Amino acid sequence: MTEVKNAKLLQQAPRRCPSPTFWLVVRHENRHIEVLMVGCSGEQALPVFSGEGEAEMFVWLRGAFEDDWRVRQTSAGELVSILYGPCTGVGSVALDPSPEMAAETIRQVSVRRERFVSWIVDSPCSF
Repeated sequence: MTEVKNAKLLQQAPRRCPSPTFWLVVRHENRHIEVLMVGCSGEQALPVFSGEGEAEMFVWLRGAFEDDWRVRQTSAGELVSILYGPCTGVGSVALDPSPEMAAETIRQVSVRRERFVSWIVDSPCSF
């Protein structure tokens, strides 16, 4: 009987998931944060990185440090707010793009903004 109770408790126990962390490329302009966007087949895409190193390589290889672009860690919740706030016009999210990618290639590593937000919101570990 105790084994059955323990099994039920394990099934009901909340699962601990690491909160997903993302990295963006931003710069500060007049007390506001500007988020870097890239061209993607006639529309803007938000480059989102899964790691700090990937984001820094993107900025460094594009030579964007000279223009005050910096890498910034963001949470899933903040990223959703950014996509529905200052980046509401973004059509897609480019996942870990390389700085040498052309617009057509960026499209291949991109997902529609709505689908990306849905993935974050529906993830049991997102918030």
